Amino acid sequence: MSASIHYPTASLRPHKEEQLLKGHLWVFSGALQQVPKWVQPGGLLDLKDARGQFIARGYYNNRTDIAIRILTRNSDELIDVDFFRKRIRHAMEVRVSLNTEQTNAYRLVNAEGDGLPGLIVDRYADIMVVQIHTLGMEQLRPLVVEALVAETGTKGVLIRNDNQSRRREGLYLGHPVVAFGEVPEKVEMIENGIRFLVDPYEGQKTGFFLDQRDNRETLRRYVQGKRVLNCFSYTGGFSVYAAKTSKVNRVTSVDISEPAMEQARENFVLNGLDLDLHEFVVQDAFEYLEQARRDKEKFEVVVLDPPAFAKNKNSFEQALLAYERLNMLGMQLLRPGGVLMTSSCSGVVSMKDFMETVTKAAEKLKLSLQVYDKYTNALDHPINKAMPETAYLKTVFYRVGA
Repeated sequence: MSASIHYPTASLRPHKEEQLLKGHLWVFSGALQQVPKWVQPGGLLDLKDARGQFIARGYYNNRTDIAIRILTRNSDELIDVDFFRKRIRHAMEVRVSLNTEQTNAYRLVNAEGDGLPGLIVDRYADIMVVQIHTLGMEQLRPLVVEALVAETGTKGVLIRNDNQSRRREGLYLGHPVVAFGEVPEKVEMIENGIRFLVDPYEGQKTGFFLDQRDNRETLRRYVQGKRVLNCFSYTGGFSVYAAKTSKVNRVTSVDISEPAMEQARENFVLNGLDLDLHEFVVQDAFEYLEQARRDKEKFEVVVLDPPAFAKNKNSFEQALLAYERLNMLGMQLLRPGGVLMTSSCSGVVSMKDFMETVTKAAEKLKLSLQVYDKYTNALDHPINKAMPETAYLKTVFYRVGA
């Protein structure tokens, strides 16, 4: 390390380094023995074990249970523009197998999965949309933007400041900010050869649910000539895939947001699909499912992709009950032998927890389940092997029978 750069030091309590040595990137406040008083919240520091040996370098926040988030385990590596350029370059190499002629929208930086905790970067064609979730990464924002521009050749960088996790870090919530170049109100992207319009300023997450790309493609195996119900459809990602698979398919999209449903219609038109052949329902998904059950509606394929029901461990049990109820409702609308595609994006709910909950729902209805496919994160949402919580997405395709 350069003699002119010295980071403050924090010390771990004895035997608290085990998970860090395995690759975990979080240090909880209870594991710390000593933190220098002159480290400001969000500031960089070095972490040492109880014997004084260097463990890692990261940023600190005394306002949260996660006191330190690790950026590097190399004592000679400075946290500067070159550091971020190397990490972004590596992230681009991980995603090199993506066919960018068929897919020009993907997650470029996936926080802990890419060794950059607190940072999300989603790429939509030549536009980068950035979410910063932590105080430490917020203070490093100018370096992040400079590195992104240098490594990607982007035409525009938009910073989204509306994620609720920022509150826990003591950060403000506000309107999007263009940090570089120009960012249009709508961006056209391509995914597996299918076109979508994205609203980078107001859309959920960064404008599109990029993490379901592989599952949208998988869905096409099961919808040929079928009537399909897509609940929590947002801007129609699964719906467009289903409708484009066959001209005889009929798709019902359900979402509580009128603007999202209007954009879903735009995406159908963008892909040359006849709106009159499909149904767009602005309604709470649970209410729709209940009414459809009473009306004895039936579908061959039901897609359930809800928002996270569990934001933290305190809501774990309540989330399982919600997943059970949702999947029971979805199964009751399926014809015998129909396909249920069901997802959870709750990080605290494991694949085992989720599948056991779906099984319980089927047992209560005296229905049988066969697993066709199951998926976690796609390659552009890499998982940190030492952090099970980074494997947040669970999607299972079931055949549901009597």
